[in-house]
Amino acid sequence: MLTEKKNSITILHGIFPDEFLAILKKAKVKKVYVLEARPYLDGAKILSKKLLKHKIQPVLIADNMAGFLFYKDLVKEVWISYQEVSENNVLCKIGGLILSVMAKKHQVPVKVFPSAKRKKYIANPKDIFSFNGKRVAAYGIDGFVPLLEDVPKKYLSEIYL
Repeated sequence: MLTEKKNSITILHGIFPDEFLAILKKAKVKKVYVLEARPYLDGAKILSKKLLKHKIQPVLIADNMAGFLFYKDLVKEVWISYQEVSENNVLCKIGGLILSVMAKKHQVPVKVFPSAKRKKYIANPKDIFSFNGKRVAAYGIDGFVPLLEDVPKKYLSEIYL
């Protein structure tokens, strides 16, 4: 059962450098919600391990679970790592756009911070056909796996350079 207080959850999406995690620790953030980050499960494998190293408790959620947390009015802020900033957009890990749109709808700030892991734009479509080494998709289908997407600045509250 979810026992969080209203507007108490911080969601992290992407791979953040140690300097960002030090900022969270200085702000006395003790627990954050981390998207699993398919297809490679970067949130589950990389970010969660880094958070534990910095003594911040990760709560791992499926990528789609963020919508439920917004619906229940539990999210207080969203942090997304980014690859680069252009005039109108910020290039973020796939999933950053939907998080930003949901946050704007629910009046939750979205802050972006430079990523610790850089540029890989498209994954092999076969990467989404399997989970933990076991095929989960039907044979004979195609896959589309962009790993980065543009997030319009109008959805962002703060951009750390």
